[in-house]
Amino acid sequence: MADNEFRISEVPPGSALLVGDVAVFNVAGSFCAAQDKCTHKQGPLSKGKLDGSTVTCPWHGSQFNVCTGAVLRGPAIDPLKTYRVVVEAKSGGWKLLS
Repeated sequence: MADNEFRISEVPPGSALLVGDVAVFNVAGSFCAAQDKCTHKQGPLSKGKLDGSTVTCPWHGSQFNVCTGAVLRGPAIDPLKTYRVVVEAKSGGWKLLS
């Protein structure tokens, strides 16, 4: 698999997977991807708590919508960069596109 690919089985619902420097989130069976580093102090969002489409940074509690990148609660003020996730049938997995 390429560096920007992952298997669906690696990301069960309600969890995250670090793929390169991108966090892939399984939001009730749909996949969303965003930069892994919090825009406040660079905390690892793939290690944060995911509740629906909201991830909470484990370092200072900033919250983001993982599908849109929007800041839902500070101290962060800048949104996350998001990525499109597409299925690739031949590999049986998913691919991140910037």
